[in-house]
Amino acid sequence: MSLNEKLRENSLFSDFSNAELELLSTFTEEVNYAEGAAIISEQAPTTAVYFILNGRVTIYKALVGASNFITILEKNDIFGEIAFVDQQYRSASVNALDECSLAKFEYSHFDIIQKQSPIVGLKLLKALIKEITSKFRAVSSCTDLKSPDHMINDLIISRQKVKISTDTTDYICAIMYADKSGVNPLLKIDFNGQTILLPFNQVRTISLPNKFGKFQ
Repeated sequence: MSLNEKLRENSLFSDFSNAELELLSTFTEEVNYAEGAAIISEQAPTTAVYFILNGRVTIYKALVGASNFITILEKNDIFGEIAFVDQQYRSASVNALDECSLAKFEYSHFDIIQKQSPIVGLKLLKALIKEITSKFRAVSSCTDLKSPDHMINDLIISRQKVKISTDTTDYICAIMYADKSGVNPLLKIDFNGQTILLPFNQVRTISLPNKFGKFQ
């Protein structure tokens, strides 16, 4: 499958004609990373935006003696778009969680495309801004993480601290296990070193900390 065809699978490019996407693909490089490989380092200069073709990556911020998991992205997700648009230093680090294949688009090529085809350049910029706006709205609205199963699995893998709110109690904890297949679906959590089983029907929300590591 050509890079053009792989990019076509990403809804970000739904408004691009075949010719426009072919032009974009000409200036886009397909790169591969081994499991655990570093892709972007926090505070590094920004040169490119990345589109995930296969595999998964983990996004995290460095803390003193540790790292703070943010999220896991997978096929057809995009990362690096905020720094790409504003040309500031990277705000987080990215590592390959699995072997992964990415489409890498350099900012220097954006200048070339703008000169060759201003329409394609404008379409790409509008698509990136739309993606950024969508993500900011999700954060601002404190989007509930309870529903997507893949997010629960991501939190289990990362051991990220979350706040689980029930009708009676808030737990600042790590999710150890989730079983939604039985008659009584359960969450197994680590709460201050104590293992607790929570019925899913008692869970109101599962929330991530804000950028300062605090829970609302």
